Amino acid sequence: MNVNSIKTPVWASRLDLSEVSASINALPSVGAVAFPCLNVPEANALVSLVDKLEYRPAKAITGSEKAPVYQDFDLCYDVPSEHSLWDFAKVLEVALTSALAGAEIDSAGCPVRLNDLIVQRYPPGCTGITPHRDHVRYGFLIAIVLLTGDGFFGICDDRQGSKSKEIDFKPGDLLLMGGPGLVPNYTRPFHYVNGVTDSRRTIGLRYDTHKSDA
Repeated sequence: MNVNSIKTPVWASRLDLSEVSASINALPSVGAVAFPCLNVPEANALVSLVDKLEYRPAKAITGSEKAPVYQDFDLCYDVPSEHSLWDFAKVLEVALTSALAGAEIDSAGCPVRLNDLIVQRYPPGCTGITPHRDHVRYGFLIAIVLLTGDGFFGICDDRQGSKSKEIDFKPGDLLLMGGPGLVPNYTRPFHYVNGVTDSRRTIGLRYDTHKSDA
């Protein structure tokens, strides 16, 4: 499929599907990639939507006793099915499916289903989240959209933060990481967020392979 012939969808006017395909190709070697997605009016419209949601503090310590993950942010994980954020998820789902079909990796052509949506708010001065990996149930591609704020999003080799590398991830950008099934024997990257001094808002979109597609 020639991704350059696909019209850029509403809600993501800065998204270049050829760039997305190239980024997907790079994921097995680089771990995470971010690139432009939203213009300022689109980002502001999404901020208006997410600010009306109901949030709760993230559990301070999650994970296992041997591998704890420390969290300091607010989240909304119960976005109503009729909410407009799901329309945004569908736009990205179609775009990523098209880009994946144009990528030169073993799973090219597999559909992306963004059936899991989480919105997070990181207040100034919070400690963010320590190095962790997303659950194995989240397959193919994991997408994060940064709406506002600063801070550092990084990937590393382990929970201790070894060989840490910051990803250039700015407001309006879409960040992709791989999940199980992206390529055979794909290794999920450890990642973290810290250094927030200005209110950080993100939308996370994933394919939960344990959820029904119905």
